[in-house]
Amino acid sequence: MIQPRLQSSRSRRRPAALLCAVAAWIVLARPLFAFQADTPVTPNASPEARRLLAFFSDIYGKRIISGQQDGWQRTNGLSLELNYITNTTGELPALLAMDVSGYTDKSARRDTKHQLMQHALDWSQNRHGLVEFCWHWRAPMGEPAFYTKETTFDISRAVIDGTPENAAVLQDMDMIASELEVMRDAHVPVLWRPLHEANGRWFWWGAGGPEPLKKLWRMMFENFTVKHHLNNLIWVFSPGAETDLADWYPGDAFVDIIGQDHYPMDGNHGPAKDVFDELTKMTRGQKLIGLGENGPIPDINEVVHQKAGWLFFTTWSGSILFEKTTPQELRADYDNPYVMNLADLPDLKKYPAAREGKAARLEFCGAPGDVAADGVRRMPVAVAVRDRNGRTVREGNFSVALTLKNPENGKLSGGLTAETVNGIATFPDVQVDAGDDCQFVATARGLESTVSPAFHVGPGNGLLREWWHGRSDFSTPPDGREILGRALEFPVTLATNFSSRISGELIPPQSGNYKFWVAGAGAPELWLADDSSVERKVVAVTSETRYAKWPHINEAESGAVALVAGKRYHIEIRQWQPGGSVQLHVRWQLPDGSEERPIPAFRFAQPQKLISFKGHDESSVQ
Repeated sequence: MIQPRLQSSRSRRRPAALLCAVAAWIVLARPLFAFQADTPVTPNASPEARRLLAFFSDIYGKRIISGQQDGWQRTNGLSLELNYITNTTGELPALLAMDVSGYTDKSARRDTKHQLMQHALDWSQNRHGLVEFCWHWRAPMGEPAFYTKETTFDISRAVIDGTPENAAVLQDMDMIASELEVMRDAHVPVLWRPLHEANGRWFWWGAGGPEPLKKLWRMMFENFTVKHHLNNLIWVFSPGAETDLADWYPGDAFVDIIGQDHYPMDGNHGPAKDVFDELTKMTRGQKLIGLGENGPIPDINEVVHQKAGWLFFTTWSGSILFEKTTPQELRADYDNPYVMNLADLPDLKKYPAAREGKAARLEFCGAPGDVAADGVRRMPVAVAVRDRNGRTVREGNFSVALTLKNPENGKLSGGLTAETVNGIATFPDVQVDAGDDCQFVATARGLESTVSPAFHVGPGNGLLREWWHGRSDFSTPPDGREILGRALEFPVTLATNFSSRISGELIPPQSGNYKFWVAGAGAPELWLADDSSVERKVVAVTSETRYAKWPHINEAESGAVALVAGKRYHIEIRQWQPGGSVQLHVRWQLPDGSEERPIPAFRFAQPQKLISFKGHDESSVQ
């Protein structure tokens, strides 16, 4: 039987190899970036949860924690996956992830002896490892399935008080919470990763779109933390696609860690630096970012080289582990000094973690960021209640108000006051009509006020999107219109004999060559026009792409497109869909090599008129 603490294979190297490894570690140990984790979002979090988050903060950007999703077949106390890893590498992963799906499988016998929790306790208490749970939640009514295509369970009704669906989800939550209480009572911190991959929409909890999902998340948070007093949880939001991320995010007040589920469609071992950067930017650098699930383990040397500072990786079970990473690659990954395995973990029961003090001041959760004129941000403005040392104070209630530091710079509208929830005041729809170098001022009674970093409004105010049902041309008045005031994307929508047109003016921020990528269902086309040019230039035409990830399979890539900073170019995207679903995402690369995905709305202005591109006979409209 394998002992709880294995002798590390690193200690058995030949001296020359060991010296090389130590030299490499001196370089690898340099932080990829500075980060200070916040207090857990759970009010009155347990000491063990605080210690775990403090530990994560200290190693973030310096090490990556190895993790493995556990299978069900176990031998000598270890699953097939863990036996395979230790037999191949001589190591065990630091993080063991498990699934509570069996508890909502109506055909399974009830685990009255808490066997899964006892297995998790053994891993934590006897092997001194980290514990995570996900939940493939079988629909609590009707067909007991978690895939959208296999159940008719309606999440939009589940988040309405008093409905049968609402009662059913609450009953399931109570059952899972009662199991997690075993871990709480044993003083074991748990990474809790529920409602994963919602933005892929393939699970029922994502089928209704972002708003029901966020309501369900918050229902669960209240049920677990208030009713069941689960103060040992670290809450992990785990998206499955790299699109629509901001729309689905439950909010800074309810998430400790982003745990991206990353299965590259071509099976590569790349570090996914672009995904890491996107998530970091989306959360304004305020949240820890890990791989909640992964297929092939990212090349650890490239993770370091490209500064993709994932907190952990968590390889999925079964064939994903056995077939997507070769034994040679697995040994190299687990033997890399940047990787923290089970034997490398410190004694977390003694890990230092300071408690937050008394609420003293307000602080913006990162820079608000530029925004379209009269537009809203993809991520809302957020203000935290801090103590003197910069830790968020989760207890207490404060009413926070927003104003502009220089009112002459623009006019504010939208919700300008917000009550704090778990120490965070959120402003999802605040708007400014115009202005450069704007700054917000946040105030609350009894707290020091704060001023935000500067941001710009505009120069653009978004794009016009029009759509038609039952027609595949644009010759009649549209059935609907909206302004894309956040970014050049729209999410999955079911459509039959559907067409849409997005139009406006593109305002490049730099002079030089740009490159565009378009992905979506319904073979969208992107056109650009320069008034000084007779010919209209097709920038990209795509075939249908799956709603999944950047980069997409069949994502269309343009050639180099020379644009001049500040000059306005007509842009139009046309999209047709005979049946199924339709969605659209457009990204670009700027001349300096940076990317924006999707392109933000402040790069566009709504059209003064619609032009006729070559090959299309639509006339201008008012």
